[in-house]
Amino acid sequence: MATSKASVHKLILASASPRRKEILEALGLDFVVDPSRIPEPAQVPGETPARYAARVARSKVQDVSKRHHRGLIIGADTVVVASGERFGKPTGKEEARNMLRALEGRWHEVVSGISLMDCETERARSRSVTSRVRFRRLSGSEIDWYLTTADYRDKAGAYGIQGYAAMFVDRIEGCYFNIVGFPIAAFYSMCREMNLPLLDLIRSSKKRNPKTPGLSPT
Repeated sequence: MATSKASVHKLILASASPRRKEILEALGLDFVVDPSRIPEPAQVPGETPARYAARVARSKVQDVSKRHHRGLIIGADTVVVASGERFGKPTGKEEARNMLRALEGRWHEVVSGISLMDCETERARSRSVTSRVRFRRLSGSEIDWYLTTADYRDKAGAYGIQGYAAMFVDRIEGCYFNIVGFPIAAFYSMCREMNLPLLDLIRSSKKRNPKTPGLSPT
């Protein structure tokens, strides 16, 4: 017997990230932003970056779920990893400079954890997605220029692939949108697993706002 679709009409983004907000808007979805208030936890010894990112995303969802009785809560967290070292958001220019020096001329991984919870049924899913990025060699003057743009702020690894740092990227492997901070294909797959009608939500949102722009990697 076919399973009926879950009735979720409200989406809640448990993140203040403008990149994630822009991606969901580009999909044409109606949602509210209610960021988690919990501090970012430390990585447990022996915990992989993938498990860490998924745990943080799940913690954000659980925190925000206390304030909602209905709706689908969406949480995400992104980290950058190079040679086993995890890079979060830099606290200032010098830390950002050190991160870029550690990343330039080599491959690194971008790991995003994503977590969903249906508040009404308390059904939940969490997973992580990994993409690989290679930076070309960077000169000191290039890094100095980049730091003047302030584009490094509030970004894991001190860069966003959709910004000025796109000039430094030699190649990528895996999901582009995961590198931006929200793996769309994984999100859609998780919604299907939970029998949530994402396509219906997009369709109904498009009818209300037909001028919504589509997704673009630029």
